Amino acid sequence: MTRMTTTEELGTASIRDLEPLFCPRAVAVVGASRTVGAVGHAITQNLVFGGYTGVVYPVNPKAKSIMSIRCVPSVPDLDEAPDLGVIVVPAPAIEDIVTQFADLGTRHFIVISAGFKEIGGEGVERERRLKALAQNRGLHIMGPNCLGAINTAKEVRMNATFARDMPLSGSLGLISQSGALCTALLDYAKGRKFGFSRFVSFGNKVDISEIDLLRSLESDPNTKVILMYVEELSGGQAFVETVHEITHGKNAKPILAIKTGRTSEGAAAAASHTGSLAGSDEVYDAIMAQAGVLRVESVKELFDLARVFIDPTLPRGRGTAIVTNAGGPGIMATDACIRNGLKIARFQEYTTKSLRYQLPATANIKNPVDVIGDAKHDRYRTALDAVCADEGVDQVVVIVTPQMMTDAAAIANVIGECKGFVAKPIVACFMGLVDVSEGVELLQRYGVPTYIFPEDAMRGLAAKARFAKWAQTPDHPYRVYDVADDAVDAAFAAERAAGRTQLVEVRALEVLQQYGFPTVPFKLAQSADEAAAAAAEMGFPVVLKISGPKILHKTDVGGVRLNLREEDQVHEAYEDMVAAVREKMGEDIEIWGVLVQRMLEPGKEIILGMTRDALFGPLLMFGLGGIYTEALRDVSFRLAPIRENVAGEMIKDIRSYRLLEGVRGEPPADTAALADCLMRLSQLVTKHSEIKELDINPLLVYPRGKGATIADARIILSEA
Repeated sequence: MTRMTTTEELGTASIRDLEPLFCPRAVAVVGASRTVGAVGHAITQNLVFGGYTGVVYPVNPKAKSIMSIRCVPSVPDLDEAPDLGVIVVPAPAIEDIVTQFADLGTRHFIVISAGFKEIGGEGVERERRLKALAQNRGLHIMGPNCLGAINTAKEVRMNATFARDMPLSGSLGLISQSGALCTALLDYAKGRKFGFSRFVSFGNKVDISEIDLLRSLESDPNTKVILMYVEELSGGQAFVETVHEITHGKNAKPILAIKTGRTSEGAAAAASHTGSLAGSDEVYDAIMAQAGVLRVESVKELFDLARVFIDPTLPRGRGTAIVTNAGGPGIMATDACIRNGLKIARFQEYTTKSLRYQLPATANIKNPVDVIGDAKHDRYRTALDAVCADEGVDQVVVIVTPQMMTDAAAIANVIGECKGFVAKPIVACFMGLVDVSEGVELLQRYGVPTYIFPEDAMRGLAAKARFAKWAQTPDHPYRVYDVADDAVDAAFAAERAAGRTQLVEVRALEVLQQYGFPTVPFKLAQSADEAAAAAAEMGFPVVLKISGPKILHKTDVGGVRLNLREEDQVHEAYEDMVAAVREKMGEDIEIWGVLVQRMLEPGKEIILGMTRDALFGPLLMFGLGGIYTEALRDVSFRLAPIRENVAGEMIKDIRSYRLLEGVRGEPPADTAALADCLMRLSQLVTKHSEIKELDINPLLVYPRGKGATIADARIILSEA
């Protein structure tokens, strides 16, 4: 029996009210300075001259005024409790200042100062105390060791950072763990004319995390696209659930992220196949894929993709039309279209008739449409009107190369007007820098995403198509199976009582049976006669495997016999195998007996596994099994618990998925049985946190409708 559960049962991060941090009526700057070049001076200057619509209180006991604004000597001397306290003083003084603000009634803070966990030693303890203060007093603290926050909304215009300039107003919301990178991003965005709604550097995350900030950007009507730079994520499952909600549904917002640290050194000491394959980067890839985040590799790619998402129009599918005035770029765009997983749309008959009637005879009326190098704006209008009206076209790329007769501005106006009445994404590719610059500026005013090269345009559209499919996919529930958790608890307790944390095959199979996994018929025999009788009962042929608490690599010590077809063979194999193992491992090696298993029919070998990440919890793995698992590394990961549809995604994610679909006349594999095993595994490792690592290898999968069977398994419990 199974039932479904919801995200409410799993628990998600609570939603915090951070609006006073982004839209404060009054801001107090503790550490405001008259010294040009000082951080306290820069923040005060940005607030005063950046157009902030609220009240600024510089707090400085040694200055009468700063920038013609009267200073307040200390926090207790403030006439009111400001909505936001910005603190730029040495780290040892911050705890007292926050307490003074809290006594006054202020609840929201930006701590700019460094000197906390990033320096180690006393800094770690200092940050721990600040965190405890926030929790005990119900405060909301961003930082420490951060750049600050910006809100470009015209009714606020707050720049509470020490960045050089106020960014352009726009629809990008950015949160970054690195303050130094923020200043570089602001400069890059300014040069590329990107505008921001809110811009946040959150530093050490003593209290406010990226999850809190994502919720804030979700509720901000001015933010259409969310950009992230993170060095580490907070709360794996809470992050997945939060982001899943943001990126799903009618009002879904795309999230693009750079996550640094693509390393896997931490996997070296793992005791299972799964542990050795799951490096830190695999964890983050799994979490972001599961949440719907589009992970990017560089700042350039971050903004290249952001460009196409600024236009909120989502495609209905992957059918792409290309309109160009040059054959070469059209071919480049076609190649990039296919390479990025899009489709070249096949035009309806009415579209080709319209193009044939209105374009020159030398024009190409098939996709990509080539309007020829001498095309002016009217010819582009004709082509765009036709392809945009085609039901099989989901999105359009317009390529312009600057010829002698090309009027880039006039063509840009045609594209912009077309975008105004067509509910399909339209992307422009104006190839060049100088001759097309006027047209590019016009396109930016129209809000048309514009690229220089076709490859970048197609990459952006492909990301948008993936997000559209993700956002429009209905939410799937979590399945909960009716299983024998008490029996599993008892089995683990017995192993621990015996001083063992590694469950050998027979014990692991017994646990999996309690969870309804399809295990091979097996019995532990403690004599040759018992083994022969068990074989006869379950039916020949059978396999014999040595069983003992310290015999982990059975094949290496001669502890496996295959394809035994008679009772006499079983009897003889039992005696020979026990003798061989004692010879190799010593006479005193503890042997429980021999595991008798039905010899399974050949099937495709699969591995399922789990390793428990110290920060995020159980990480599931799926891939091809057998002896080549680690050599091929063709695996996928997700964070448990997983929804029903995620199991299917894991299976399709591996490079060799086509082998499971059936090749050269082979029937497709029973992927539904594999998905069921993945969901049972998800529940097992979520429910039983003492499981540290687990391998099911191999899991033999048979043709569709024939199921799957576990042939071998291993479970490793945590030490404590």
